[in-house]
Amino acid sequence: MKKIQKTPCALPLRSSHAVGVQLPPCKSRTPFLLSSPHSGQNYPPEFLKTTILSLNELERMEDRFIHELLQDLPAHGLSLIQALFPRSFCDVNRDWRELDASMFSPPLVEQDLIYSAKVRAGYGVIPRCLAPGKSIYRYCLPVEEARARLTHYWQPYHHALHTTLNSLTEQFGTAILLDIHSMPPLAQTRPCDIVLGNKHGTTCSHELISMAEDLFTAKGYHVQRNVPYPGGYITSRYGVIEENKQSLQIEINRACYVNLGTLKPNRHFETMQKDLTEILSTMAHSFPTTKG
Repeated sequence: MKKIQKTPCALPLRSSHAVGVQLPPCKSRTPFLLSSPHSGQNYPPEFLKTTILSLNELERMEDRFIHELLQDLPAHGLSLIQALFPRSFCDVNRDWRELDASMFSPPLVEQDLIYSAKVRAGYGVIPRCLAPGKSIYRYCLPVEEARARLTHYWQPYHHALHTTLNSLTEQFGTAILLDIHSMPPLAQTRPCDIVLGNKHGTTCSHELISMAEDLFTAKGYHVQRNVPYPGGYITSRYGVIEENKQSLQIEINRACYVNLGTLKPNRHFETMQKDLTEILSTMAHSFPTTKG
């Protein structure tokens, strides 16, 4: 089905120190937007001074190399937005109010915050832990640090997502966000390479998630839906079907392309990159996004 442009595209966004933005030329653009919120590797020096962890330990919290796996897709018409800063510094896949008040001095006003299960576990918008019982910081952070990270990192990322999705919706009448992550191997007997999450059917259509599953399966990947990753804050916030905006979270088993010991690309990296490019570009050019 041919896509009909509603209005000329106009996306003036540019990359910054915090957010990388790659927008295809207007004529080749599709309604698909890729989000890579957890693959950033630019560690602020002041952040490294405050942590009790080594850089190698912090790197294990990344969605390692996801941005590199996606790097060819803007040439196929898919827009790409990536966080350039690390997840351990600021996690944009959280509500900005998901802050642990006790991390800061003086403590934040708790009535303004969301004390979610993620925050209780240490994984809020400014993470307290790398893993259960493994703290990131030497001491409490100044309260100004919370404001600075939200203002200069969290807000620009979501501004880029919001602006791009609105522009794509104006151009095509619809927009589809694919939020791309990596995951550790799952502790289950059934093999799993890919988890597709649409918050149990609420953020994208059955047709979209089924197309993704069929394409990954055809390449030989083992796929499951919504368990254990149904989609996070980004998926929930931007998948508003009644506004012609859909979102789908894609979790990739990092053992498929990374040596889990060295954190370097393994011998399957190029295959994963090629497969992902083919699968996502096929979705962008084949999924029916307009009527008539």
